[in-house]
Amino acid sequence: MPPSDFTDTNQDDETPSLKIAPNFLTSPFNYMSHHVQSLLVKILKQGPIPQHLGFIMDGNRRFARKMNYKQVFEGHFMGSDNLQEALNICFHLGVKVVTIYAFSIENFKRPKEEVDMLMELGKTKFIEFCEKSHLVNKYGFCVRILGNIALLPIDVQEAAKKVVDTTKHNTGSILNICVPYTSRDEITSSIKSVIKSVENGHMQIRDINEEIIEKCLYTYGSPPLNILIRTSGEIRLSDFLLWQCHKNCYIHFVDCFWPEFSLWELLPIILEYQLSYNSLKVTIVLSNCLFIWLICKVMITFDIMNRLG
Repeated sequence: MPPSDFTDTNQDDETPSLKIAPNFLTSPFNYMSHHVQSLLVKILKQGPIPQHLGFIMDGNRRFARKMNYKQVFEGHFMGSDNLQEALNICFHLGVKVVTIYAFSIENFKRPKEEVDMLMELGKTKFIEFCEKSHLVNKYGFCVRILGNIALLPIDVQEAAKKVVDTTKHNTGSILNICVPYTSRDEITSSIKSVIKSVENGHMQIRDINEEIIEKCLYTYGSPPLNILIRTSGEIRLSDFLLWQCHKNCYIHFVDCFWPEFSLWELLPIILEYQLSYNSLKVTIVLSNCLFIWLICKVMITFDIMNRLG
């Protein structure tokens, strides 16, 4: 993802500012992109913002092959860096919860060398969050680990538990990291918890309903999922948040690899959400929709031309 330019110098400012502003003479595209981004974000924030976004961050390995990297692992590192940018944009827009599919239980079937590298990368990121990374300082978000952590190596488990404990008192947004996770495992775990409650006499079988099962899901406490985004062009959910993807969730399959996913792909998705949002702000939203959509299309075209050039 190209830098979003949302690097702040004053956390209380409504609009973050650049550390180093792009110069028009040396980088006209970045200069124009920066100012257009700031304008569009300000406009977009006038409408309703989704409270909960989910990301299936797919395409890291294919991106590495596309870029002719010597090792596909480099795609995972690029994807990790892009996650920082995506979180920065989401939290700046006002999204309260971001849930990411970091590692599927099925991914343990991949080559051992790749799994070990992903485990090490995950541990490194957990440690960074523990040490009050720039994003944690900026947005004060707490980190929650959703999944069957008993399947993780001991050192990764310890890092995961530490980041949860270190950030649990933060009162900003929430980052749900699903690792290792599948929706089937989540639902199975929920049902087991319900059965245990019945066995312990805390409830009767007749008391079991959807609400009871939902309270035992990993995502309990988070607002309903508003938007689920999958990159790489694949049209499938890969066993991610199947319970949470109900009729009020907008699902978008984006035709770009995760390391390429940027503000220009996200803004039209937020815009579509606003168009469908039934609120008193609908007039404001509609007045801005066409303008934002046209600008996004123009900037995506310029971005592609800039990369090719």
